[in-house]
Amino acid sequence: MKVAFWPSLAGREIEASLRRIPGADIAIVDDIDKLAAAAPGIEALVIGGHFFDGRVAELLRTRAKRLRFIQSFTAGYEGLQVHGVPPGVVVANAGDSWSPAVAEHGFALLLALVKCLPHAILNQSRGTWDRTQAPRMGSLEGRTLAIVGFGSIGHEFARRARPFGMRIVGLSRRAIPDSLADEVQPMSALAAVLARSDVVLVTVPYSKDTHHIIGAAELAACKPGAILINVARGGLVDPVALAAALKSGRLGAAGTDVTEPEPLPAGDPLWGAPNLIITPHVAGASGPVGRERLAAFIAANVARFVAGEPVSCVVTL
Repeated sequence: MKVAFWPSLAGREIEASLRRIPGADIAIVDDIDKLAAAAPGIEALVIGGHFFDGRVAELLRTRAKRLRFIQSFTAGYEGLQVHGVPPGVVVANAGDSWSPAVAEHGFALLLALVKCLPHAILNQSRGTWDRTQAPRMGSLEGRTLAIVGFGSIGHEFARRARPFGMRIVGLSRRAIPDSLADEVQPMSALAAVLARSDVVLVTVPYSKDTHHIIGAAELAACKPGAILINVARGGLVDPVALAAALKSGRLGAAGTDVTEPEPLPAGDPLWGAPNLIITPHVAGASGPVGRERLAAFIAANVARFVAGEPVSCVVTL
């Protein structure tokens, strides 16, 4: 079975894992021309969501008549949503392989904000012994955590929050009870949940329906002094409203690994917003361990497809 692979993240590790799949003929297609040449014979394509643009979509529709499976090696799949795939093609993402690292990063942002570590680091750089931030320092024990988008990343975050004694409220479209949450609410209950949550984690997939799902109205609905963490996509949170909520003090603090736009331009109001930590979309980075985890996940899913078995992490476009 012909499997095309457009390498990028963990390219060497993924290629090596793919080549060990029995019955898989791996073709490396690292540009549009190579993909065009291989397209007529491929039945599966492994590609990052960030590579899937209009040219790729059109090429697959017109030339890849045997294509039946697309495996994204990224968690996001916005490109596939926007440009579409040929009818009957199953699409899977790699969210489960990225979730542990992303959840760790989000939790690091949360702890840093709760314990006022940015202030301590600034004082250290100045050689200053300053304890004025002590009254602002808090604790996670007994606090309510709202997870907006209770999927793979949300579950990993919840596993880390449990030992800290947090009460966990998941929000999802189907609101199915879950052992990792004290309660699960439908997305329609967002405003009511925000009003009683000390920490709000945003992990919902980005789409036109979730664009600015946390906007001015939602931030106004938040419990005063709440902390917001976004490790999903920048477009989920209105940046103008976020900056205003931080400056007014309505929002106690925020940590975000993603921005709108990316990279965040010099002079953007978010750079100067108080009590905010910004990291440059690196939450999924976890070194060799992460690359091997991603490669193993991709290879296992492609192996299932080659063997005629159901694949995991199927997404609906």
